[in-house]
Amino acid sequence: MVNLKLVQQSNAALKSAAPGQIALFIGATSGLGLTTLTEYARNANKPKVYIVGRDEGKLSKIIAELQKINPTATFIPIKSEIALFKNVDAACEELKSKESTLDLLVMSPGYLKTSKVRKLEPDKRQRQSCSSTDNADGIEDTISLRYYVRARFVQNLLPLLKAPSSARIVSIHGAGKEGKMDEKDLELKTTFSMQKAAMHTSTMNTLALEEVATTNPTISCVHVFPGVVITPAYGILSDDFSAPMKFVFRKAIMPCAKLMTMGLPESGQRLLFTATSARYPPAGVKEPPGSGVAIPAGADVVTGSDWKKGSGCYLLSPQGEPVGDKQLLEEYRKNGWDKKIWEHTQEVFDRALTKA
Repeated sequence: MVNLKLVQQSNAALKSAAPGQIALFIGATSGLGLTTLTEYARNANKPKVYIVGRDEGKLSKIIAELQKINPTATFIPIKSEIALFKNVDAACEELKSKESTLDLLVMSPGYLKTSKVRKLEPDKRQRQSCSSTDNADGIEDTISLRYYVRARFVQNLLPLLKAPSSARIVSIHGAGKEGKMDEKDLELKTTFSMQKAAMHTSTMNTLALEEVATTNPTISCVHVFPGVVITPAYGILSDDFSAPMKFVFRKAIMPCAKLMTMGLPESGQRLLFTATSARYPPAGVKEPPGSGVAIPAGADVVTGSDWKKGSGCYLLSPQGEPVGDKQLLEEYRKNGWDKKIWEHTQEVFDRALTKA
């Protein structure tokens, strides 16, 4: 694990990097995403930063605060409700109308679902377009935000990401939490559970990013698990509890959890490190500055998701170290699931957008 002080030194070195980096942050209006964005704003050298969010007032407030942190930076809001693919496409078109290149894409959309999911029998599902938890695209909403929405942003923005000498995609979700997918029900239409959805989307994120990194050797893809970090989202976990349990959760469990988990400031600093350090280079770009900020003394380029050093796609722990089930992922690659996931994803996009 890279010492936090070295992480901070690496992040601070961004101030001396080439100015004018162009970045896009998605899911960064609260929690981990906002903390990572704030760290980027604090350290980057005259960046141009696009921030996607659905609340115009909240975006304006965030940008005003970021501008105080870094007056030399340019912050541009993109107002969009990205839960639907057509809105993702519109947000991407807005960015592409202004830029021809993109250096950094950081994605952390999603939320903690606490309400119970209404189960539907297979025959009932066939008689209606979507379940009570499906969105208008016909996809369960948390699954869409954790995987499909991210994949749509990546697909749409690949031309911009391929334009610079190197670029990086960071997906903050569930690296190392991959598991056996339900290959006959990739959208979990009939087999949904919150736990299964988290594992399922983690695996799909990893396989999709592997395919992107393999076919685009100047793009580094990072899938990172941030760990248990107490963010504002955890405040809603007790909404469905009884009054006594709600009191215990908020007055006892939450304070104890804060003592045992990584704080937001450290998590944001480490996430920025994974987004900018040459420790995680593209497969086709090995040397700084193209691969990122020079690696701190005592650290080295890490192994990728295929357990080969510097292979371009990285599964990282909260501390930025390699994680993952080597045997599971090798089996999926052997059976072509990295490509199959992308093909399936395109079919979902085509179906949803045709219906829209």
